[in-house]
Amino acid sequence: MVKKDLRSVAASLSTVAAQLPTQNIPAPTAHVVVAPEQTEPIVQFSFGLRKSQRRELQRLAADADTTMRAFILNALKGQGLTVTEADLLDQRRKG
Repeated sequence: MVKKDLRSVAASLSTVAAQLPTQNIPAPTAHVVVAPEQTEPIVQFSFGLRKSQRRELQRLAADADTTMRAFILNALKGQGLTVTEADLLDQRRKG
């Protein structure tokens, strides 16, 4: 019985593996999201909620330490809406 040197076998296989198409898979391209321009106007959009839902939304947003607007935008972002960090900033006037 002939004993094989495993280091030489591994070295031989590495050269062969480098030539196989599966070793040369192109890197996946990143999905690029173009942020809307900062000058794009903000438009009003409203919808109705039951009073209890409004209170629950307010509580959930407070628990998340965010505004209701940012809370809703984050939820919509999870469904595929393009949302930037600037969109999540508090739009209320300070002072």
